[in-house]
Amino acid sequence: MNKIAIVTDSTSDIPKELVNKYNIRVVPLTVSYKDKLYYDGVDLKIDELLEMLDEGEELPKTSQINPARFSQEYKKLLDEGYKIISIHISSNLSGTYQSALIAKDMLETDDIYVVDSRSVSFGTGMLALKAAKMIEEGKEVEEIYNTLNDLAQRSRVAFILDKLDYLKKGGRLSGAQAAIGTLLNIKPIIYINEGRLEILDKTRGMKKGLSRMIKYIQDEGFDKSEYFAVGTVRDYDNLAEFKTMVKEELGIQEMLEAEVGTVVATYSGPGVVGVWFYVNK
Repeated sequence: MNKIAIVTDSTSDIPKELVNKYNIRVVPLTVSYKDKLYYDGVDLKIDELLEMLDEGEELPKTSQINPARFSQEYKKLLDEGYKIISIHISSNLSGTYQSALIAKDMLETDDIYVVDSRSVSFGTGMLALKAAKMIEEGKEVEEIYNTLNDLAQRSRVAFILDKLDYLKKGGRLSGAQAAIGTLLNIKPIIYINEGRLEILDKTRGMKKGLSRMIKYIQDEGFDKSEYFAVGTVRDYDNLAEFKTMVKEELGIQEMLEAEVGTVVATYSGPGVVGVWFYVNK
């Protein structure tokens, strides 16, 4: 049986216990703040990032992984006899996927299979976990690669944001828009459309926003045979309410749960509830 290794980037937000269980190689993006460079998830954790966000008007900046870093990771695995499945954040949101392709070309090998998740955060992570499950089942690397590309096309993500301050800091809202939105208790819902982050809707209040996300899932039509996941950036009360709604209104009793990491939190701040799922074929 072929030896297959899974590589992903730190935006995938896979819980540490699952990274360890499946021996997933996580390559960190870099985060720069006040002329200092950090490695996402290594020497910069989510709580530290949130402190940076609250310090002032300057936001931390995330940077893609460069090809040399991927090449280093790939070469080590290839030398150990592995074929590699490398799964990354949407190519429309980061150059990380392109860096992985360049690294593959640098090594002149057909044993690296690079997947554009067309998603963000745990949407990428779910694909990595699907690959791990298929490896356990003894599937061949080409079948895994084709399955992941199919799922990437059927991937859906939506987030509701409790606060507008961080969108203002990031230049995505003017000060006036943020002030009016806060006054009116507006909660924007962000979703992935063709691999890009766009606004799905704006609701008055978090409860209405959570209901709107349930409707989005129902309208899209979710595949009950695949992973379904929810997650948050430090908003456990609303996450608990959303999980209850998912169980009661969608009939989903088993779901994965993720702590949304720095790539989303940089632009959203705390107070985020998200959902990831796949639509039917």
